[in-house]
Amino acid sequence: MKVIRNTSEQLILRDVSWIIAIVFSAFILAMLGFGLNALFAGDMVGAFWGLLAVPAFLCIFLVAFVRRDEVILDRSRNQVELRHSTFLGRTRVKHELTHLERAMTQAHYGGKGGATYRVALVLGGGMDAGTHPVTPVYSSGNGAKRAADTINDWLAQDVDSTDRQA
Repeated sequence: MKVIRNTSEQLILRDVSWIIAIVFSAFILAMLGFGLNALFAGDMVGAFWGLLAVPAFLCIFLVAFVRRDEVILDRSRNQVELRHSTFLGRTRVKHELTHLERAMTQAHYGGKGGATYRVALVLGGGMDAGTHPVTPVYSSGNGAKRAADTINDWLAQDVDSTDRQA
């Protein structure tokens, strides 16, 4: 996850699957080029596969796997907001910031021993007490740990909420 804003009042983290979007878009464009070439060459079977079947199949994967996930921690509104956007729609989930105890990483161990990780928020109070993953997917690397550390560091800040007098 990438830090978009990190002030004493607000922390915003965002995860966008750019690589997946670019790869699927490139494959779709390549197949359309192949299909047009086949169409101009008079190969109707190749044109069908290159212009309709394979691009439609790739578009299904593009819609299914490309998403944007955001975590917004806002002290001024006492709010934690999880936003998820896909081609099919958007969702928002809001919690009170005072209920957020910490962030953690969740691990998933694959069949070949490789571990993947994701960030989760631990809420200690309210109706939604428990562990809430920020993203539905696990990924390799240390991005989840860095994001959890960033959230925990932001929560640990000693912020003076009293009004200053001149």
